[in-house]
Amino acid sequence: MEAWRAPGWWPAPARRARVTDRLVTAVLLAWAIPDIPWWWRQAGHSASTPAILGYLVLMLAQSLPFLWWRRLPLVAAGLAAAVFAVRTGLSHNPYSAAAATAAGAFGLGAWGGPRTRLAARVLTGAAVAAAVIVLLTSQGSRVQALPLALLATALGLGEVTAANRDAAAASARLAHDAERSRFARELHDVIAHQLSAIAVQAGAARMASQRDPAVAVRTVSGIEDVARHGLIELNRIMGAMRRDEHEHLDRHPQPRLRDLPDLVEGAREAGLKVRLAVTGSPVPLPAAVEVAAYRVVQEGLTNALRYARSAPASVAVSYLDGELGLAVENDLPPRGVGERPICGGGRGLQGLAERAQLLGGRLQAGPRPDGGFAVRARLPVGP
Repeated sequence: MEAWRAPGWWPAPARRARVTDRLVTAVLLAWAIPDIPWWWRQAGHSASTPAILGYLVLMLAQSLPFLWWRRLPLVAAGLAAAVFAVRTGLSHNPYSAAAATAAGAFGLGAWGGPRTRLAARVLTGAAVAAAVIVLLTSQGSRVQALPLALLATALGLGEVTAANRDAAAASARLAHDAERSRFARELHDVIAHQLSAIAVQAGAARMASQRDPAVAVRTVSGIEDVARHGLIELNRIMGAMRRDEHEHLDRHPQPRLRDLPDLVEGAREAGLKVRLAVTGSPVPLPAAVEVAAYRVVQEGLTNALRYARSAPASVAVSYLDGELGLAVENDLPPRGVGERPICGGGRGLQGLAERAQLLGGRLQAGPRPDGGFAVRARLPVGP
């Protein structure tokens, strides 16, 4: 979304609001100008200089505040109502002041704060009640109830405008939060796996360097490959976050189930003893399901690398009737093997659960009765 067109320009919404405020002010001024008894008018329709100056003050008081009515709605409405009362009391033409008062009433509901909007709602109810009473007591004459009805309408339209704006803002916040959650899941699923693999292989290289430098060199080479792949993924995600026109998460190839063998092989190279088993007849799956399934396996292997990298692990993919079953399990490390866990942020499983819920599936993760750990998911594969 383009925020600025040129240096020094207002953003598009602010420009539109400023132009609208100027138009409202100009219309109210144009409406009030003919009410002024200028010197050149014929006898009976002109007035003295002090009277003309008084008219000018009233005209400016009821019109100019609308240049700032979004910030000061109570001031604009109050001055317009005060001018309307003065002109009515002096038996002047009240229509231009009445129009300004109606515009100010709209502004109370549309731009006022919580207390002002609450007062506007109360005033709306009072105006409606007064209009009804006038209609019932005036033997059907609608002229006397018309100003009250117009006031209630202006106040109500202002409240509707504010409600629509609040709904749009809430929708924008929800969309923003959903986008942030999406990026957070992508960052965690990609970067956490790569960093865990790097940490495990770095530890292996440190120990191997004391026994066999050749093994250490091969391990460091593997670290280099993992780090390079992680940087590519990070650049892809950061490009999408910057709204780069050439970088979008959805434009780049996402991991699929066919990439699981490479993922498992990478875990093996990092030192995890893992086997992959696929059961059932593979069927075409939606792209979102394949990405989510890959991330489930990736996070399961990442946890195994962090907490039980010397224990056997397994990955099972099952094509079921209308569902895709996934299970990543690892045993307890052998007795006597001391491992220093690679601590994580604890957000990976939460992100996986969110992915599964968005697709209408479910995810369970926790200790097994025999002491190991399991991550299991069921994802619907139907339309």
